[in-house]
Amino acid sequence: MILLLTSFWLHPSNPNFDDFRVGGIFSFEHFLLTFIFLTLGFFGLYGIQKLKLNQRFLLFRWLSIFLVFMEVTRMLWNYLAADGWYAKDVWPLYTCGIFVFLFPFYAFNTRGKIFAEGFIKLGAFPSGVLFMLFPSTGIGMFPLWHYNTIQSAVMHTVMAMIGGYLLFDRELRFQKRDLVNAFAIITIFTLVSWVYNSFDSNTNFFFIASPLEGTPLMILYNLFDQPGYAISIYVIHLLVGCLMYLYHQKKVLNTTGPSTHSITA
Repeated sequence: MILLLTSFWLHPSNPNFDDFRVGGIFSFEHFLLTFIFLTLGFFGLYGIQKLKLNQRFLLFRWLSIFLVFMEVTRMLWNYLAADGWYAKDVWPLYTCGIFVFLFPFYAFNTRGKIFAEGFIKLGAFPSGVLFMLFPSTGIGMFPLWHYNTIQSAVMHTVMAMIGGYLLFDRELRFQKRDLVNAFAIITIFTLVSWVYNSFDSNTNFFFIASPLEGTPLMILYNLFDQPGYAISIYVIHLLVGCLMYLYHQKKVLNTTGPSTHSITA
């Protein structure tokens, strides 16, 4: 029991970290974690769709606070528990980190909602689901019973759940401005990540410096190397956004249905 509790917080820089079994991608622990959280996400999405609009946004507000708390706790833990400064483990310069800190702007109906909404509509669902299938920085690096693993699984499940709610809602009309806003956010964070990665060879923000082991990104890296690989990652984000937009407009949108997503905070 003591070993189990200790492994919940142990940082990879600790000499004893190797004594604890890392879950690994496509391991039994990975499939178990994915099954549990994708099931929770499916029923969570179903439950959200059954709620009234005001109830949905009340839930979103609590979820946004909870996710920010978990992410800040992760950042502090990676700083305090390590034997040195590991920027790659602290700063949330990834798609999931962007979602965590943009989601409150949407949930609390702030002035920044229009920008956050575009990014969530066009990127949250595929990114959340894809990372549950290839959790390289979650259970791929940590034991099943570890804060980073659990936080990552919760974050990406909520990300997929909220993104799915917006993507599959027949009464919500996607706008061209959603594409513009989502692309602007992706461009800004890609540039910031590229600059940071250039000055710190140990970082891989936005996964543009190098591919994650065991993921299909290895194919792109072998084909293009740098800077072609980094450019291809950026282009993939844009293409995914376009595909989500077209899918919603062509397959989901009920053009005769009124929008029920304008709320007042």
